Amino acid sequence: MSTLDEFKKQWGHSFSESIPYDELAFQKVIKRRVNQHTKSSMQYFWASFALQILIYAMCGHLVIRYWFATPILLLSLTGILLYIPFTIMLLKKFKRFAGTSVLCKETSSIHKYLLEKQSLLESFFRFKKRYELFLIPLISAIAMFLVFAIYVPGGVQSFPLGAAITYLITLLSCYLAIRAENRKSFVQPLAQIKAILSEYETGASMQE
Repeated sequence: MSTLDEFKKQWGHSFSESIPYDELAFQKVIKRRVNQHTKSSMQYFWASFALQILIYAMCGHLVIRYWFATPILLLSLTGILLYIPFTIMLLKKFKRFAGTSVLCKETSSIHKYLLEKQSLLESFFRFKKRYELFLIPLISAIAMFLVFAIYVPGGVQSFPLGAAITYLITLLSCYLAIRAENRKSFVQPLAQIKAILSEYETGASMQE
């Protein structure tokens, strides 16, 4: 059901110039629709944030345990440093995303609310795609080297083919997971927000 259809059903009348409508009720309908479609984006935030905390904890553990082993120490520190910009941007964007609201009763505020939701989600999505282009290959290589250095006698030098296969499998797995994640948490919610925005603009033009 579209935003306009839902509001028509709730209000009990069709939109027309002769029948006024409740702007606050319309805002609630829009906010409810937007929240429904951006729920997966917020779930991504919490899942991603939890994953990054886990990565920081694991790398921190390796730094403490293998502080005397320079290669492991440097790789662990590099893993931490690579994720810091991503974590900062994640917290910054999603704090604003979660806090966005319709601040007044003016019609323009609804339009701004929708545009801001769309802009924030698009902005982080662009950053995510660009950052992951080098983050995932690097972090996968670091993870592979750490696993071989800690658990495989002789490390990567003794098993270069196994290391290469492990690296390629890791990259492929990450690519498939990220592709599905992007579609669920960003592509689909953005498409729905754009549809709601289009419906709202259509409804607003009908009131003029």
